[in-house]
Amino acid sequence: MNSHDIKKQNVDFLISQTKQILCWALEEFSEKIFMTSAFGFNGIVLLDLVRGIIPDVPVYFIDTGYHFRETLELKEYYSQLGCNIIDMSSMVDNKEAHLETLGHDLCCQINKVEPMRGLLAGREGFLWITALSRDQSESRRNISTLQLVSGGVLKVNPLFAWTMDDVWYYIGENRLVYNELHDKGYKSIGCQPCSSVVLSGEEIRVGRWRGCDKEECGLHTKL
Repeated sequence: MNSHDIKKQNVDFLISQTKQILCWALEEFSEKIFMTSAFGFNGIVLLDLVRGIIPDVPVYFIDTGYHFRETLELKEYYSQLGCNIIDMSSMVDNKEAHLETLGHDLCCQINKVEPMRGLLAGREGFLWITALSRDQSESRRNISTLQLVSGGVLKVNPLFAWTMDDVWYYIGENRLVYNELHDKGYKSIGCQPCSSVVLSGEEIRVGRWRGCDKEECGLHTKL
């Protein structure tokens, strides 16, 4: 086997395992399943895999008001493909809660964590599908497949074992449309003021909140 064949076989094994997790999710939770996505490279791979097994799964997108234009355009592209994308927004209607006055932690709390907390409320017994993987950062190195979170919701991470190389191989083999900012050096894309280009050799998520003592927005820690 050459290097391409080996890489393909390794990804095939991952896909098989991931599909088994998703089939289990459908069998155990039926219609009590939802997904969240910010349409990063992990997110579009997971969306492609989920659509093949759970075609109508609700995909919640938290619109903080600070997303890149390219992110919003990509979300619209997948919506036009037939994905069941549901926009969520901040609890603050007048947008007086600007990043500059709040600071990073409170801004994330108001514009990401609280909307997600509202989504989880009243969904005890539901399954939340996310695109987290161990390869994304040191803070995610020990994530497991399943985790119980706020409100009695079970979170599942079907891509937990995927590496960045696995993800990009899948994107290339399946010709998935991805955020063009990735080609400009952005490896992890969140809100525009808090995302920066990642240099060669740096961790995937080091471009998020660069220069701050912060690694997570709180969606996968505070909940």
